[in-house]
Amino acid sequence: MKKRLGTNRIYIENATIIDPYSHNQFASSILIEDGFIKKMGKQIETQPHMTHIDAKDYVVSPGFVDMHAHLRDPGEEQKEDIESGIKAALAGGFVAIACMPNTKPPIDRPALVKYILEQARKNDFTIICIAAMTKNLEGREISEMGLLAECGAKGFSDDGKCVHDARIMYEIMRYAKQFSFLLILHEEDSSFSENGLVHEGYWSNKLGLEPIPALSEELVIARDIMLAQKTGARIHITHVSSKQSVEMIREAKKQGVAITCDTTPHHVFFNHSCLQTFDTNFKVKPPIRGAKDQAALIEGLKDGTIDALATDHAPHLFQEKNTTFASAQFGAIGLETAFQAAYTKLCLKEGMDLGQLLALMTAGPSHILGLDTMAIKEGKKANLALIDTKIEKRVEKKFFSKSINCPFIGQTLASEVVCTINNGKLPYMRECDRY
Repeated sequence: MKKRLGTNRIYIENATIIDPYSHNQFASSILIEDGFIKKMGKQIETQPHMTHIDAKDYVVSPGFVDMHAHLRDPGEEQKEDIESGIKAALAGGFVAIACMPNTKPPIDRPALVKYILEQARKNDFTIICIAAMTKNLEGREISEMGLLAECGAKGFSDDGKCVHDARIMYEIMRYAKQFSFLLILHEEDSSFSENGLVHEGYWSNKLGLEPIPALSEELVIARDIMLAQKTGARIHITHVSSKQSVEMIREAKKQGVAITCDTTPHHVFFNHSCLQTFDTNFKVKPPIRGAKDQAALIEGLKDGTIDALATDHAPHLFQEKNTTFASAQFGAIGLETAFQAAYTKLCLKEGMDLGQLLALMTAGPSHILGLDTMAIKEGKKANLALIDTKIEKRVEKKFFSKSINCPFIGQTLASEVVCTINNGKLPYMRECDRY
């Protein structure tokens, strides 16, 4: 990429633009001034002292939006903090991320919502704060959802835990419906998953690892579909992993239930055969499931049943993963590899249109989270990702995240985010460290 680094004015020439918000693909140059897209067209007069990017070999997309990330801040900043999480996000092409509330302490009080949003403001980055549905994520008492929303929380979740008490979940949905709150649901019946490590199937039996049956997820999804149908609440099922889950959500949508869902790149890219190496980076929850589940997730993404791809970025210390499979923590980082993994699997191997993939990482999550569209047009805030779709690179143990627990280490993935423009600035560029 040819570039001349200058002031807060950025000129991108020879761009192939794919805008999932308008469903348009076209060639254009882009002039960015004071954070906004000032002018677009094939002929734009340039001036001295501006950053110049020749994008003739790249695709330009709206910046990505992640519906599900764990920033570990406050409480476990040694794994990740807000600043390092933002750097990892920008390196992956993300310009907005929704942070989950299972921090230490959990985000269940107004002061912590304010803290998250203040840190986002200081770093000039969009963080959508998801607050706890229940106090201390214990599933027993509803949090002060109204006060949390007044302070800026944009949704509610007990992610990492499931609200097992159906009556409490029913009351949460009734309350959420009154105020149009978004509920992001981690679906897991722990009576089936307790002590489990991996998907129940051939490889759990062969390797002697305690199983987590798909029923653990499916039973709670079925319950919450019924509750949402009864209350009219808007629910989002996160990190869907099983074939039956996809089928239930597809049918619920047909019946008019206000339901959306996401899955992750690692659940789409891998199936449980990856476990034969005993690599603890594949120990995630919900577990990576069988080939039929993997195929159902891909079909759900293609036919619109699954509305978004989300990373479930979950950083852990090296020693928390460099141990026995039974002792290792659940979770994997994913912000910096999400697009590459999804493009390699969905576009190159499964024939998905690039525009549809970009919609799953931009328009889909933006709509669910109620974000202003990041369409690429004059007058809009400049939030863009420039992507090289022709390159292939092996994933190494080198990340902007503080953690390295990535399941894609050693994989050769196609494509790479060349640079990310966030609020009209250029905080990440592939060839040089711009932080």
